[in-house]
Amino acid sequence: MECQPDSHQPYTLLGAVCYDNCQYLEGDRWFAMAVGRGASDTDDEIERIVRMTKDKEKRREVAKYLLKKDSTHYAWANVYMK
Repeated sequence: MECQPDSHQPYTLLGAVCYDNCQYLEGDRWFAMAVGRGASDTDDEIERIVRMTKDKEKRREVAKYLLKKDSTHYAWANVYMK
């Protein structure tokens, strides 16, 4: 962030790390900052994190969080609720 203060990439990465560690609200905060710096791929990043999670319970937990947050926007997460 110090080297490239206007870049969205460090913020996207921190959002992804938070989501990977089940810190969804903190991850949302970082993703929002990334969007504020021009990121357009945060939803893709969140979906990639969910898809790549090997632990089925953890994957179900994040899917549940996303669906509660916005069931229309994150409708793709329904696949992980089974």
